[in-house]
Amino acid sequence: MDAGGAFGPTLGYTLVAMAQRTVAITGGTGLIGRALCPVLLEKGYRTIVLSRSGRAPAGAEAVRWDGKSIPSGLLPSEGLSAIINLAGAGIADKRWSAAYKQEIRESRVQATQAVVQWLEKNAPQVRLISASAVGYYGTSLLRERVSEDFPSGSDFLAGVARAWESAAWDAPRTPVIFRIGVVLSKNGGAFPQLLRGFRLGVGSYPGPGEQGFSWVHIEDVVRALIWVLEHPEIEGVLNLTAPIPVSMRAFAEEVARRLNIRILIAIPPKVLHWTLGELADMLVGGIYAEPVRLLEERFVFRYRTVKEALAELLG
Repeated sequence: MDAGGAFGPTLGYTLVAMAQRTVAITGGTGLIGRALCPVLLEKGYRTIVLSRSGRAPAGAEAVRWDGKSIPSGLLPSEGLSAIINLAGAGIADKRWSAAYKQEIRESRVQATQAVVQWLEKNAPQVRLISASAVGYYGTSLLRERVSEDFPSGSDFLAGVARAWESAAWDAPRTPVIFRIGVVLSKNGGAFPQLLRGFRLGVGSYPGPGEQGFSWVHIEDVVRALIWVLEHPEIEGVLNLTAPIPVSMRAFAEEVARRLNIRILIAIPPKVLHWTLGELADMLVGGIYAEPVRLLEERFVFRYRTVKEALAELLG
């Protein structure tokens, strides 16, 4: 009998490879998860979504959980390639009360801790691919370009990102941590909200306008997640933003040009703080984050410029 057993070496290897094409996702019903699941399924991955609602995108398997623990036996420990951790309450879904700020933090940290504890007990060889955010770097009005080795900021979202990433670093195998920028999608998230004023015939942007806008097209987010999944040698922190960040004003100007809108105004920071409270800090400040490591690893972005992204998003 040869080294491949009764099936022969080629078929034996194929069966092993097929057995390992399973991915579990937390936060799989969110903006990124809804876009990611169909692509994973199309590529032949068995896709398991851990969901508080018990629902999952079509074709994926739903597993109900509480966001705080994963009981043994809930996920298959054999044949699991990775857990992609996207769980977390929406940053801009509500005004930032003390209670909602706590929910923003705990929903991310507790879910990540639960994933890490499950991996430690059941599958220490399995990769953790975990979301974080460019909010890790804080906000500034400077035009300094920020790479992955830039220090963390001192505001609320920076603290959330530090705690989120700290939980991921406890994984038994070195994780992949994506610091994701503002995701542009027609199907939810920040982009439809940014378009509200434009749809009324007047464009607007958060003043002063020079703050950095580190964006990324949803399609490139999904492509980067799958690219890392299929490159097991990749580990550590990667900025997941388009290669060319822009100012808030430049982004608004390009939207206005695409929609043929000639009136464009800056919303004063005081007005934003009056209407949004502390959440306005995220809009008034900004960051020019760049995906240095992804580019070094030769990941190819489909949407490198705002002009390219808006051409697809606005048709």
